[in-house]
Amino acid sequence: MKQHYGIVKSAKIINVVSAALMSLAGLLLLVVPTLEASGAQRILFGCLFGLTGAAKLFGYFSNDLYRLAFQFDFAIGVFCELLMVLIFLLPETTFIYLPTLVSVYILLDGLLKLQTSLDARRFGMRRWLIILLTALLLCLGGGFAVYTLSVGILRNVAVIGGILIADGLENIWITAYTVRIRAKKKNVSEHFGLDELEK
Repeated sequence: MKQHYGIVKSAKIINVVSAALMSLAGLLLLVVPTLEASGAQRILFGCLFGLTGAAKLFGYFSNDLYRLAFQFDFAIGVFCELLMVLIFLLPETTFIYLPTLVSVYILLDGLLKLQTSLDARRFGMRRWLIILLTALLLCLGGGFAVYTLSVGILRNVAVIGGILIADGLENIWITAYTVRIRAKKKNVSEHFGLDELEK
């Protein structure tokens, strides 16, 4: 039990850190737009999606108490790892479609968070509506990114930077709120950095 407690706690911390790094990467693209035209962007995205995929897969297999934040992370994690492989093995081809792939990833993540919000409601969590609204905003952001990239309204780096920041913040919020750690005593929930479960 103690070992399981440590695994879930580690998964929670790792996922929050990886989400924070995603937001920082988005901010970096906005602050240093020249990364768009350099090989540094390939390294940045390759490492970012490799880390994100590993964090999500680790979270999925950690078996947290309510299985909300990580329930869809197997598919997302595999997608991130495949994206990392494509970025490093086929850089020139992938670089052309990278903004669209990132936008699709954000849109997919937002859609899955909609399901998370409905499951949070079923568990009786008061803030399920906030999860729902932020997930809808993330979906709109992903859809807007796909549209703007297709018509060329905004620069790619501005669009991708913005949605990466939004996705990172969304994942920090949901992971921090929904991940529950099994306690050592029966029928007692221990919340790492959280209040007691709302009824």
